[in-house]
Amino acid sequence: MSNISNKYNSAKTWQIGLFALNNTATNVIMCAMMYLAVFSQNILGIAAVVIGVAITSMRIFDGITDPIIGYLIDKTETKFGKYRPFMLIGNIILLITVYLIFGFVPTLEQSMRFPVLMGIYVVYVIGYTCQTACTKAAQAALTNDPKQRPLFSLFDAIYNAILFSVSALIVTSILPPMFAEGYESGMLNPEMWKTMAIIFGLGSFILTVLAIIGISGRDKKEFYSVGSKAVQVKFKDYWPIIKSNRAIQMLVIAAATDKLAGNLASAAKIYLFGNVLMNVALQGEMGVITTPVTIVITIIGVRYASKLGQKKAFVAGTWLSMLMLFAMLIIQPFDNVSMTSINLNTILFLSITILQGAFMGISGNIVIPMIADCADYEASRTGKFVPGMMGTLFSFVDKLISSLSSTLLGIGLAIIGMANAVIVPNTPADTKFFWLIMGCMYIIPIFGHIASLVAMKFYPLTAEKMVDVQEKLAKIKSEEETA
Repeated sequence: MSNISNKYNSAKTWQIGLFALNNTATNVIMCAMMYLAVFSQNILGIAAVVIGVAITSMRIFDGITDPIIGYLIDKTETKFGKYRPFMLIGNIILLITVYLIFGFVPTLEQSMRFPVLMGIYVVYVIGYTCQTACTKAAQAALTNDPKQRPLFSLFDAIYNAILFSVSALIVTSILPPMFAEGYESGMLNPEMWKTMAIIFGLGSFILTVLAIIGISGRDKKEFYSVGSKAVQVKFKDYWPIIKSNRAIQMLVIAAATDKLAGNLASAAKIYLFGNVLMNVALQGEMGVITTPVTIVITIIGVRYASKLGQKKAFVAGTWLSMLMLFAMLIIQPFDNVSMTSINLNTILFLSITILQGAFMGISGNIVIPMIADCADYEASRTGKFVPGMMGTLFSFVDKLISSLSSTLLGIGLAIIGMANAVIVPNTPADTKFFWLIMGCMYIIPIFGHIASLVAMKFYPLTAEKMVDVQEKLAKIKSEEETA
């Protein structure tokens, strides 16, 4: 008879560290796609509102693929494991489709660009779902130790801090001068975007290979099942999860509202730097300072989560991020911000921006291991270990809500009369454009945080509750072994 107290399947730290690169790999692609609205409007000649509405509408298709992929993951057992085949296939689809979007579509006749772009985007969605679903689903197999699960957030936050600063540096500072000849800005040269797609695609593939190595030792049946008995997974199992699992309900609301606001801010960030601060290159230059500060704050946040639970870390990060957003709106230190001429506004803008991003990173990065908690909670309730379904159920609602960011930005630009304008970097924003940027960057994210805090009031998986969940799962396995 196994010892029930020995209820944790702990992973090696290097396995967690390498597997976290799977999320980084998809985030590399996401970093490229964050510029889709700008690219479409300035290069393809397609209004931002049209792209925004089209991409949001595409989420209906995306919503169909999520449960299908989750179902297939939970049903899959191969000699290469459950997750690795989906990770590899998904990433290959991503790097091909991203290159086609940024490298091939601009070569088409104007009338063909929009329909071809949408066709490629359909395939892109399938690849993205395959790989991102594994990031969430494999968490439960990676480790069930509550002291270890926040480690994923630590690695993920460090990788993302480096990625977001480096990617912004590449797109706003490194590539534009290389492609500026004959253009007002290198960002108006189609060749710059094709080069970006190649760099980001290859980077994503390398990270995916490393993540596959990381999960290989845990991608085995003994780590992704409650016991030895096979669980029959059916599509009808989704409804009981939606109806009865309060944890995933509240986590979806909290994370999706934050992600909607975060995506909107990310999409508008290039306008903040290029049309408010009048220094588009500053977006990339800030990464030199942002990255180490984010890493330090994340380490503190992960230690907090390991001791007091992931829920408390999420709530603390959200509160602190919201305070920074309020501070930026009140102070508005946007005049004469420069890395070469340090003044009070520069210090205030950099400090608030860096701290807000780091605090938001704590709550944002800890969501993925919280999904694993929800999967374990479901297994303790029903005996069904369905991390694929849990992860893609989360993704379905999360992406459906967060996809509205493209539409909101496009509608905002249309309302102020800039739907079809070529928005040249380093040209000043008028009053309407300024307040649209403020709304996207600070006001809407505040409301997103408020919604998250309300949802967390009803999220049941405290640190104490997760101890009970793991004890119950250990008891189920023990009873199977002695039966």
